[in-house]
Amino acid sequence: MTALTKDRNTPRASGDIKSMLLAASALIFAGGIVMRNASGYAVKGQTALGLRGAGVAMLRVDNSDGSAGDLRIDVREGCFRFANSASTDEITIADIGNLAYVVDDQTVAKTSGGFTRSPAGFIRDVDDQGVVIEFCEDDLGAAIKNGKTYVSTRVATLVGSNVYRVVAPVAGRITKIWSVIEGALTTGDATLTAKIGATAVTDGVITVTQAGSAAGDVDSATPSAANVVAAGDGLSVTVGGTNATASAAVVTFEISTI
Repeated sequence: MTALTKDRNTPRASGDIKSMLLAASALIFAGGIVMRNASGYAVKGQTALGLRGAGVAMLRVDNSDGSAGDLRIDVREGCFRFANSASTDEITIADIGNLAYVVDDQTVAKTSGGFTRSPAGFIRDVDDQGVVIEFCEDDLGAAIKNGKTYVSTRVATLVGSNVYRVVAPVAGRITKIWSVIEGALTTGDATLTAKIGATAVTDGVITVTQAGSAAGDVDSATPSAANVVAAGDGLSVTVGGTNATASAAVVTFEISTI
């Protein structure tokens, strides 16, 4: 676009109201918790990972028969009261200021339920009627970004089947694993298989390809399951593949605590 040469009718977006595109097949009820998925689309509040609280639906929108992005929904940020979870996940006055986690589109809990739930927002008040949650997606995004811990181990050689270990310093989920090699591979590919104790992490295998490899090459894996760790758990990578070059590597685990 070029600079203005006449007055412009510029659409205004209210500061606490945002218009979000709905995910495919999403049905969101007015007054319900709205979450943003990893692709940026609006979905209803639910027990699932990879989401974050976006606000409260201002109207009912049904995209049950639609594709992602076919419809929009107005979502308001701010403080709203929702139902409190029961038993050990019940939020109390001692939890004010902490994150709350989404159980469903009208219920929140004090924990992630063993890292099965995503955060809604911040707990601002608790009473017999429920829990007041403050939805502020920018602040929540910063909290999620900061809620990560990184731990590394050096792989002395990418030849053979040796195991290299490190201890998880916090409880959480392994959400990313990276490797960086210190020298090129000249014969065959190498693999690095991640485990928690004796359990292999699902989708936790990194393949370092020989073709075109060079010192400083970075490869990664994105675990999808069997990736929950407790503080003090042993993490390991096992070397495999057909590589015959004694190059070293450093493997880094990203542990998400939110």
